[in-house]
Amino acid sequence: MTEFCEYGVPQGSVLGPLFFTLYVAPTANIIDHHNVRHAQYADDTQLFVALESDSSLSDVNRCFCSLQRWFDINGLSLNPDKSEAIIFGTAARHRVEGGSIDSITLNNNTQIPVSKSVKSLGVVLDNSLSFDKHIEHVCKSANYHLRALRHIRKYLSTDDAATVATAMVSSRLDYCNAVLHGMSAKNIAKLQRIQNTLARSVSCSRRRDHIAPVLADLHWLPIAARIEFKIALLTFKTLTTQQPAYLHELLRIHSSGRQTRSSDHNFLAVNRVHTEFASRAFCHAAPTIWNCLPTNLTDDLNCSVAVFKRKLKTVLFSRSFPN
Repeated sequence: MTEFCEYGVPQGSVLGPLFFTLYVAPTANIIDHHNVRHAQYADDTQLFVALESDSSLSDVNRCFCSLQRWFDINGLSLNPDKSEAIIFGTAARHRVEGGSIDSITLNNNTQIPVSKSVKSLGVVLDNSLSFDKHIEHVCKSANYHLRALRHIRKYLSTDDAATVATAMVSSRLDYCNAVLHGMSAKNIAKLQRIQNTLARSVSCSRRRDHIAPVLADLHWLPIAARIEFKIALLTFKTLTTQQPAYLHELLRIHSSGRQTRSSDHNFLAVNRVHTEFASRAFCHAAPTIWNCLPTNLTDDLNCSVAVFKRKLKTVLFSRSFPN
C-alpha cells in the first residue's frame, strides 16, 4: 500500500531540489525583514551580519527565532546540531578568543557555539580567512589520490596518466582557487609541492630533476598562475554577461576626466585599500589582475569564452616559463 506524505518531496527525484527551493523561498523575506544579508544554495542557508554593535548580534538572534517559527509552522525543522556560527576578521577573532562572544542563541534553550572554522560548499573557512585549514584539507585529499595514481602508473601511458591526474588531483587544486588570491607564500608552496609531485609521477621524472621543464612539457600552469587564470576568467565572464550581479556591481571601467592613452582600453578601476587583507577582495584583486593582462586580450570582449581561455593561458604560460 502506497503511503503519501503531507510534507516534503521524494528523495533523489529530479525535481526535488527545485521543489524544495520553491517551498523555502519565503524564508528570504523573513531574513530581509531583520536587516540580515543571506545566501541560499539548495538546503544550505547562510546569514551574514557586520558586528558593528551589540544590536547586530541581536538582529541575528531574532532572525534565528523567526526562521525557526516559520519552519515549525510549515512542517520543517531547524537542526541546531547541523548549524554553525563563525565570526570573521582579526578584531572579531580576538573578541571570540577573549570569550565575549562564544555562542549564538537559537531560542531560549538552544545555542549554537561559535566555531573557529566552517565548511561552505567544499571550502573550509577559518575565522581569520587564512585558509590554513582548507589547504590542509586539500593536501590531504590530493595526497590520497596521488598515492592511488602511483599504484597504477606503470599500467598507463603518459597521456592517460595526465588525464587521470587532472581528474583526480588537479581538479582539487583548482576547485574554488580564486578565493586563495593573496594567500601566504607558505600555503602556495604547499599546493605547489603537490602539483610538482603529481607532475613527476605523470612524467616518470626523477625527484632531483628541475620541475619547470616538466610542468612546461605537460602544459600545466603553476599554482599561482592558475589562481590568476581563474580570477581573470571570472572577470571576463562577469564583464561580458553582467552576471552574477553581485560581482558585476564591483567592477567599473576606469574613466578619466581627460583624454589619455589608456582611455581607449578596457581598464578597470582599482579600489584603494589600506591593508593587505583588503587587497584580497574581489573588488581589488580582479581589476589588478585584469589591468596587468595585454590590452589585445582585454579589449576584445566580443570573443568567446573558449578563445579567451586559450589566449589567457598562452599569456600566463609565457610569463611562468619565459625560456
